[in-house]
Amino acid sequence: MNFKKTKDFLFRCTLSREEYESVRPLVWERNQRTLGITSVLAASMGLAFLLLNLLTGSGVLLPYLFLFCGSLLVYALQRLTAGRKIKELPVLLLCYGQMLMVCAYAGILSVQPGNYSIPATSIVVFISLLPLSIDDRPLRMYLVMAAESTVYLLASFLLKSQSAFSLDTLNVGAFCLIGMVLYGVICVRNVREICQSVRVERIQQSVISSLATVVEERDESTGDHIQRTTDYVRLLANAMKADGGYARVSDEFLKNVLLAASMHDLGKIRIPDAILNKPGHLTDEEYAVMKLHASFGAEIIQKTLHGIEEEDYYIVARNIARYHHERWDGRGYPDGLAGEAIPLEARMMALADVYDALVSERVYKKAYSRKTACAILREGAGSQFDPALTRLFLKCLGETAPAEKPERGCVCDAALG
Repeated sequence: MNFKKTKDFLFRCTLSREEYESVRPLVWERNQRTLGITSVLAASMGLAFLLLNLLTGSGVLLPYLFLFCGSLLVYALQRLTAGRKIKELPVLLLCYGQMLMVCAYAGILSVQPGNYSIPATSIVVFISLLPLSIDDRPLRMYLVMAAESTVYLLASFLLKSQSAFSLDTLNVGAFCLIGMVLYGVICVRNVREICQSVRVERIQQSVISSLATVVEERDESTGDHIQRTTDYVRLLANAMKADGGYARVSDEFLKNVLLAASMHDLGKIRIPDAILNKPGHLTDEEYAVMKLHASFGAEIIQKTLHGIEEEDYYIVARNIARYHHERWDGRGYPDGLAGEAIPLEARMMALADVYDALVSERVYKKAYSRKTACAILREGAGSQFDPALTRLFLKCLGETAPAEKPERGCVCDAALG
């Protein structure tokens, strides 16, 4: 049992294999950010020591110049990889490249003339960085620490006096022990926090999805509407990633849109069945009640997610629920927003929502063909829908050429879905 616990700690930070593999992508996102922090710290430290030695005229400049320039290079490479979908190996090599660079700095510092009598100066530097280091498997980090310490002590044995070497050995042993304990505690804490966060997010998303499913089951005319609209939003999100006009739209934002898409009609849970499932067109009074589902949905999300989920996700979910029936020309509801005042996530949802309503059979209409539905969206570009997003969405659907003329008014009817 003790061997198993030790193995789980060294290889998976005390998590099970399934838990560990499920959180590794999130851990590595954090690791890349941490790599940037440690690079800046090391560059700042190198610059400070370099300036101090220039002012004092000590003549020991090379190691600090090496640390400063090397850390800047690592930081530049980290910025190039930040936010990109790259494999783990290049990031891992960059992480260990930084640690090996600091180790090389220690070696250069130890052989500088006049520096032989300064015990453990450099070992303090790179051991002090270990609690901020960037691997998520303690065993690998400990092996790197042992290699660095061995290199430093070998240089100390060959180039320093016996007394200086003995003091170095004592200091290295103490700092390695402290570094191992600190790194182990911080690494396990960080990975387990991420794991716990993922668990809570899954539970919350499951609850919200179940609630959205209840709403869909109450609405007898919209079977599988949630899944289909989410698929259409995913299609549009992938196209936005590939389109140069949306280069500033982050992957995190698009991920939040996909997670929140299923909640767009959450407010319908407060709409009476007599209106929600009426087999025909709604009266003006009934339509006014139906339109309240947008603000109801935003209220429910505010009560259930605000202060619990991450702020960015909460805002996206609320915006989708409240504004997905707004129109580009300002004639939508509930707030009459127009143009780019309508949040981007709501404009995306509007296209997916209306398109699915058009191609699906409802109690008050038959399903339109795909060509007719696309023609309706095309006609609504610039009035009901964001024109740029509409063009991109139609391109995703493979419909860019003019289609048959749609029936007048059917966009508004479909939007009730």
